[in-house]
Amino acid sequence: MKSAGISRRKFGLDAATAAAGALSLSVSPTGLRAASRDREKISPTISSAEQETAASKLTPEQSRDVEAKLANIIRKYGARLSEEQRKHLRKILAYNETMLAPIRIFTLQNGDAPVTVLKPSSGKHDE
Repeated sequence: MKSAGISRRKFGLDAATAAAGALSLSVSPTGLRAASRDREKISPTISSAEQETAASKLTPEQSRDVEAKLANIIRKYGARLSEEQRKHLRKILAYNETMLAPIRIFTLQNGDAPVTVLKPSSGKHDE
């Protein structure tokens, strides 16, 4: 007796196709030009003023998290990073930490059900 749902094999093929499509978009010549253009800016989405104020709003615990993350990045890539890049990383990490604060306040237990459920589609209208 065969199930009317999607098989693991079909789901895997669909997921691989979607991933390959996304990858091809990100490494397209247009995508590469945009990435190299964005590297020239400080940050494409975060202004330097926001980054500066983010660092001043951190709690001591958040500051420790930022420093730990920065130390790990420097441990991995320290030889490749200039002093300016390290300062920029600290600003980005501080900004990200302020953005994560409201999310971390929300408590979850292991038994809590997810809010959304993944419902893969085969591309056909199955009703």
